[in-house]
Amino acid sequence: MNLRQMYIFKEVCEELSFTKTAKKLYMTQPAISHVISDLEAEIGGKLFERIGRKIHLTGTGEILLHKVVRIIELHEELENGFKYQEELVTIRIGSSITIANFWLQKWIKEWRRKYGRTPLKIQVDSATNIEEKLLNNEIDIALMEGAIHNKQLISHEVSSYEMSVICSSNHDFAKSGRLEIAAEEFAAQPLLLREKGSAIRDTLDSALLLKHIYVDPMMTSVNSQALIQAVKYDFGISVIPDLLVMQQVKEGDIAKLSIKDIRLFNYNSICYHRDKYLSKPMQWFIDCCIRIK
Repeated sequence: MNLRQMYIFKEVCEELSFTKTAKKLYMTQPAISHVISDLEAEIGGKLFERIGRKIHLTGTGEILLHKVVRIIELHEELENGFKYQEELVTIRIGSSITIANFWLQKWIKEWRRKYGRTPLKIQVDSATNIEEKLLNNEIDIALMEGAIHNKQLISHEVSSYEMSVICSSNHDFAKSGRLEIAAEEFAAQPLLLREKGSAIRDTLDSALLLKHIYVDPMMTSVNSQALIQAVKYDFGISVIPDLLVMQQVKEGDIAKLSIKDIRLFNYNSICYHRDKYLSKPMQWFIDCCIRIK
C-alpha cells in the first residue's frame, strides 16, 4: 500500500462515487476501480459495497479510512513542516572579543530581519579557542580576528581595524612628544598586553618576531579595558585596537604612539569548516557579515 493508493481511497470515500472521483483526479474510472481492487486484495476484504445504485463503506473500509486519514495528515504535516524546519535549528556562533564588541550586534540585527525565529547561541572567546571550537564542531560559524592559516577552514574577510601603542599622557614618551619609538625601546618598557592566543597579541608578536624581538609583559589580561585602565595610571604601555581608545585619546588621558617601521593591523573574517553543511539561515548570516561593513 502506497501513499498514492491511500489518497485515491480517501477521495472515493469522500465522493462515494468512482465516476466523480475519476473526474476529480483526472483519471479513468477503470483506473480508480483497479486501485480499489488492489487495496482489497492486499487487506483481504471488501472496502465498499453497492446497495441499490449507491456505494457505501464497509466496516473494514471505515477502519482503513480512519488509519489512512491519520497517515495522510502526518505525511502532509511532515512535508509542509520541514520546509521551515531549518529555521528552528539553533545556530552556534563563536566570536573573538573585539568583533563581538563592535560588529556582531549590527550583523545579527540585519540577519534577524529575515530569520527572526531562528535561535542563536553565541560564545565570545579568544581567537585560538574559537578556532579550536570550530574544528571540533562545537560551533557552526566563527568570527575571528587575525590571519586564518588552517586549510580546513573557509574564510571571508568582513572588516578590519588598526591597533595602536598607547601610554599615559603622563608617560615620558608623551611628555617629551616622542610619539614614534624603536621596536627595541618598546620591548624595554613595562608592557601590558593581551594574552597569548588572542589575535591582538599574535599580530604584535609576529611583527616583533620579524625584527628578532621577543617580549615578556609585566601584565597580561583577556580584558582590554583592564589594560586601558592600567595604562591611564601609567603602569606601562600597551597595544590596543584604535576603536577602544579613541575617546580616551580625545580626552587627553592617553597618548597614541607608533613603533618605527611597524604597522599593526588586524583583519576580521567569518569562517566555517570546509565540510560543514550550511543551512539557509547560516548562509544568510555569512552573507550579512560580508555585505555589511
